[in-house]
Amino acid sequence: MRKKNSKDLNRLSRISLIFTILLVVLIGVVLITSFFKKNVKYETFETFSLGTYVQLRISTKSNATIIAREIFQELNRITKKFDPYNPESIIYKLNNSNGWLEVDDETFAVVDLSLQYAKITNGSFDPTLGRLVKLWGFDKFAEKENKTFKVPARVEIDKVLKKCGYEKVEMDYKNRRIKTNGVWLDLGGIVKGYALERAYQIAKEADQECTGFIEAGGDIRILGPKFGRDYWIIGIRNPRGSDSIDYIYLKSGAVATSGDYERFFVVNGKRYHHILDISTGYPATSAISATVIADDAIKADAFSTAAFVLGKNKWLYTRTIMPKNNADVFLVTDELKYLKTDGFVYYENTY
Repeated sequence: MRKKNSKDLNRLSRISLIFTILLVVLIGVVLITSFFKKNVKYETFETFSLGTYVQLRISTKSNATIIAREIFQELNRITKKFDPYNPESIIYKLNNSNGWLEVDDETFAVVDLSLQYAKITNGSFDPTLGRLVKLWGFDKFAEKENKTFKVPARVEIDKVLKKCGYEKVEMDYKNRRIKTNGVWLDLGGIVKGYALERAYQIAKEADQECTGFIEAGGDIRILGPKFGRDYWIIGIRNPRGSDSIDYIYLKSGAVATSGDYERFFVVNGKRYHHILDISTGYPATSAISATVIADDAIKADAFSTAAFVLGKNKWLYTRTIMPKNNADVFLVTDELKYLKTDGFVYYENTY
């Protein structure tokens, strides 16, 4: 039998030392992580605003109750201010104005941003479909128990479409004025995203290091990584079921979904939903769900509507224009097939 020489012993000693160090480091990481998680506690707050249920989950060094109250007050303020059917709202006044109307900075910025997204998406997201929404009856959808829905006549749709189109809206940047020229603004496709961004800003102003998320009707704005370091796991809803068809992992940013399953009515066995296509005047037909991940909630909100309207027939445009604007898309077509932009796979993994 060969005796172990000093070199062999030294090599074994080094290996043993390295193993011991790695084991100590691993144990340290586990203990630190466990300690950190125990000291990061989340509080959950819920309310009804923006026409949907809202949940705030937050961990903060500040007073979480005060932050939640300020956020919910802000969401209610935004809801009232941008409600096109509230006679006291600025949008109602714009829609019923004759000529130029001077507005406040916030209104000007939100309307301007909505028009920018309309231009980027070539009108697939269009904030001027208020008259069309009303014609289809989706303006009072919350009162559907007392409402009989019907499909508008083609002649009615064509008449209303003449008073739709984002290109008709004029913006006076020098004097902060807006001229709608007969169109009715309906910012429902962007206001929820704007409200979530404001919630994010309020939380970060109170505590820059806060973590958590805020959700409104399935749209989510991440406040920070789970426990300060981990991913939030978000399920993408099956548009024809109650389960999830995919999962994404986020530490920051926002995700929004537009689907045909939330506001719709059925006539003669056919589903008519609220996401309207200005090119036809009818509900968009080649998708049933569109989920968008973006760096902010406003973009995610607007782009999810646009991706839904573009659908499978204009998928090439979607997969080109949205990644250029730092957004990725998961589309479920009317044939229940899945289409994803190239970058979407990044969010399906944690590596």
